Amino acid sequence: MKNIVSWFGTVASIAGAFCSAFGLMQVAFICFSLGSVSWLAIGMIGRDKPLIVLNATFFIANVIGLYRVFLV
Repeated sequence: MKNIVSWFGTVASIAGAFCSAFGLMQVAFICFSLGSVSWLAIGMIGRDKPLIVLNATFFIANVIGLYRVFLV
C-alpha cells in the first residue's frame, strides 16, 4: 500500500508540474495538492519528520493556490 501511495504522489506531482508549465493552473494545484497529501501520508507512516514538514508546507501553499485560482 505504501508503494502505491508513494507512486501516486509522484505521478500527481509530475502531472502538476506539466499542467503548471502549460498554464492549466486549476488542474496543476489539484494535482500538486494530491501529491503533497500522498507524500505527507508516506512521511507520517514512516515517521519521516523532514518529509512531513516539507509536504505539509507544500499542502498549505497548494491550498492558498487553490483558493486564489478558484475563489479570487
